[in-house]
Amino acid sequence: MKKAFGLTLLACGLLLAGCGNEKASTTNQAQEETKGTEGEGANSSKPQEELKAKIVDQVSYVFTDPYMETTTASYFAVVQNKSKVPVDITEMTVTFLDKKGTVLATEESSSIWTSPQILKPGQKTYLSADTDLDVPVDQFGKAELNVTPTYTSDTVKELPIEGDSGKYDGTMYVNGKVKNTTKKQTDYITVAAALYSKDGKFIGTTYGQVDSPLNAGASVGFETWNDKIPADKVPDQFDYEVLAYMYPSYDQKEGVAGEGGDGEVTE
Repeated sequence: MKKAFGLTLLACGLLLAGCGNEKASTTNQAQEETKGTEGEGANSSKPQEELKAKIVDQVSYVFTDPYMETTTASYFAVVQNKSKVPVDITEMTVTFLDKKGTVLATEESSSIWTSPQILKPGQKTYLSADTDLDVPVDQFGKAELNVTPTYTSDTVKELPIEGDSGKYDGTMYVNGKVKNTTKKQTDYITVAAALYSKDGKFIGTTYGQVDSPLNAGASVGFETWNDKIPADKVPDQFDYEVLAYMYPSYDQKEGVAGEGGDGEVTE
């Protein structure tokens, strides 16, 4: 559900240096697709399909927090499954580079916030990653995302959201209420939002979780947030799309994950 929200930016104590769309646009990866093919471990009942995950939107920022005396680089992206079969996109890496192309830091799957992690054909996921830097702000170049999609027979369940709202007060929030519309209790729901300016420019993402038991038919409030989007990159009026997903899939035997082969990434 895509909503528009107006706000007044509050004073922020950050010294900001944006490396936003102008940085991301210098990389060809925004127009490229990461591709893979099913391996020998894939479900043999499925035809051999080329697995493709496309970076639809991406942006990176860098700024210095004068209170913490740290410099942080952040990366946000929207990735779409361009395959003809469901894929798991858990295996991914974000590499942060300086302006000479030297690697400053690498963040792997365990430190990348992603929802959902399993995508049907054509479905999108929202993700973010950040890292502390030991170089001056003006030396940061860009961040690059590498995704290795793998085939899966598992699924996730999208859940309805209501009462949602967005605000920025130095931290970006998109909050609301999610309902468990399945017939079973769940204790793991992920929620993420993609943020856009009124003219469609990608701003970043927020992420949140519901990790307490939620009975069938019940609703619960959620909070998604991200404090790595600089204030000067957030317009007074913005749009967002927020989505919630339940794990694991409930149309299969609980506790049995889908089998699949690793994809192979090509440039």
